[in-house]
Amino acid sequence: MIKYFCALCVFAVLLISCNKREKETLVTQYVDPFIGTAEHGHVFPGATVPFGGIQLSPDNPRSSWDWCSGYHYSDSIISSFSHTHLSGTGIGDLQDIRFLPTLTRPQEEIPARYIQANYAKFSHENEKAEPGYYRVELDNGIITELSATTRCGIHYYQYPANAVNGLVIDLTTARNWDRTMESCIKKVNNRTLSGYRKSRGWANDQRVYFVIEFSQDVEVFAGREKFSPLSNGQQIKADSCYAWVDFGNKTNKILAKVSLSSANIDGAEANMQKELPHWSFDKVKRDARQAWKRELSKTKAESDNEEDLKVFYTALYHAYLAPYTFSDVLGNFKGPDREIHSVGSQNVQYTVFSFWDTFRAAHPLFTLTQRKRINDMIHSMLKHYDAYGLLPVWELVGNETNCMIGIHSIPVIVEAYLKGIGDFDAEKAYEAMKKSVMAERAGLKELREYGYIPYNKEPESVSKTLEYAYDDWCVAQMAKALNKESDYLYFLKQSQNYKHLFDAKTGFMRGKSSDGKWKLPFSPIHSEHRVDEYTEGNAWQYSWFVPHDVEGLIALHGGKENFTLKLDSLFNISSEMEGNDVSPDISGMIGQYAQGNEPSHHVVYLYNYVGQPHKTQFYIDKIRKELYTTGPDGLCGNEDCGQMSAWYVFSAMGFYPVNPVEMKYQLGTPLFKKLTLKVGREKRFVIKANKENDQYIYVQKVLLNGKELNRTYITHDEIMQGGELEFVLTDKH
Repeated sequence: MIKYFCALCVFAVLLISCNKREKETLVTQYVDPFIGTAEHGHVFPGATVPFGGIQLSPDNPRSSWDWCSGYHYSDSIISSFSHTHLSGTGIGDLQDIRFLPTLTRPQEEIPARYIQANYAKFSHENEKAEPGYYRVELDNGIITELSATTRCGIHYYQYPANAVNGLVIDLTTARNWDRTMESCIKKVNNRTLSGYRKSRGWANDQRVYFVIEFSQDVEVFAGREKFSPLSNGQQIKADSCYAWVDFGNKTNKILAKVSLSSANIDGAEANMQKELPHWSFDKVKRDARQAWKRELSKTKAESDNEEDLKVFYTALYHAYLAPYTFSDVLGNFKGPDREIHSVGSQNVQYTVFSFWDTFRAAHPLFTLTQRKRINDMIHSMLKHYDAYGLLPVWELVGNETNCMIGIHSIPVIVEAYLKGIGDFDAEKAYEAMKKSVMAERAGLKELREYGYIPYNKEPESVSKTLEYAYDDWCVAQMAKALNKESDYLYFLKQSQNYKHLFDAKTGFMRGKSSDGKWKLPFSPIHSEHRVDEYTEGNAWQYSWFVPHDVEGLIALHGGKENFTLKLDSLFNISSEMEGNDVSPDISGMIGQYAQGNEPSHHVVYLYNYVGQPHKTQFYIDKIRKELYTTGPDGLCGNEDCGQMSAWYVFSAMGFYPVNPVEMKYQLGTPLFKKLTLKVGREKRFVIKANKENDQYIYVQKVLLNGKELNRTYITHDEIMQGGELEFVLTDKH
């Protein structure tokens, strides 16, 4: 009887443990990596870990704007499984070290033609993706499974019975603006290959060193014009380099491990030894899922609506993809000066900083949920400054692309410092900021001379003037914090330069020449991509970008009433664009408001500043319901390395950083009955709302720790202290 009782106790403990594990893993089950792979989301569905340096994902053979990530849901052909991908950008690159399992032996054909002949058709019905894992059964019968560590990828291939078991390694035919300059493959021994790929594309100088290990002995055939046997210790170098690997017929189940470093092969070998010394695919998959569970569980949303949970946690997943780990486990990485640098083995150098997008919400989200990573991110920016002489604008794998405008690494650094995340040299950071905003590049010289950027001196003159005004305001806040009074006053004055381009007659920000004349003709809905007064937008969308001085912008309009009328018009005027040169980034339209493009992201919250928060609440609900869905087309515009999703995460929680450096979040309307945000080891910030139904979107009152909050914002410090924010909602405004 005692034995029976003990057995029951053990069974009960195991059952409780299993149930607990089920609840813990539930959060990852709400993530669907296919959301955003159709239309203009530009995300990849493959395997990666949070902020990982490997994005192991399928590629389609096409090369156009919609295929920026290498994959688009509309396609039905896979050309490779490669190890690096961009998430949601409007320009393509990467897709390095491409694998393609094959069922035929190369004959006399040129390797590039052989590869193209073996592109494989597939059906989405035979595809599966979840955090840290991807699987597809190709129409030719080959099953491919992929998973990843931070710096390594693992492949599992199951070939049909009695087939040729082959694998192509392609260092050449990457799509989307990327061209191989030099490549090398070396057969180290019967099971190991190493080499490198150096390319030029959006990243002007990219270097990827690799080590590949197979689960069994292989024969290798490599070359440029034809496949020739490659012996142990032998290597080939060429501007175009391909290999075909013969696994023989001992087994039709093959594993391959791949490690990458931007510094050298030694770094790639060290990655493999530390992160993937074993051959258990299931362990890699399990560890990747666990890594995602840890990060996603820091934010616990509770709802009866599983669709809402799916959109929310997929958004959180996308927000935690970038920036990517760039240094190898030895701490080494390639810098923008083309030299090898080190951050030491205890720190991480990050890459893929899409600051023009992500300073708005993605980096502010990190200050709540990823505080430990932020110092390394800022050190990464300062390492870039050391090698390049300026702070990064849009950094990509050790290159400055100078894509987009402004210098929005500045608000990211200032925001972190003011929020108490300051494990970096503040004086050096300030020196880097000041030098960057005072440089004579991209219209900055003209800005200092005229107080605005004349359209006849520099393209994108209006948007650059506005973005630099915000950067100057951020520099002023850093100067103030460091007791640099004269600099504070200077940059604060410079932050008012936006006023020089406001035309009171039209109510828009407009291009002005060096002799002070407005540019004619003028149409606020005309948009020219990167060639005129505005960057990826038009006057309707860009004229609101004064996040540091909303009160000043209201005054320019003649007061709150006029400002409100203008906001109302934004959401109701026809979304039909004039002209033929319209950026595809202008998407997710509500009137002239473009949720699919970042300059609009703060605008819906501006109603708070004019005493009409119910309109903010109305449009937040409309955007959440109509422009974020659970389908492959569930993102209305480019994901842009997490920004599109970070907007949703904040707006679902019930607040948003209109000006991240201001240390305030404007209140909106929460999506969930309850959301718990882990803000410290023992601290939780709980957001509650009486969500009777989907129509309960209007806020009657807000209580902070039981006391009514008679303002439209909450501070960062109030959140980080922990406590409870309660929204009392109704279905009528």
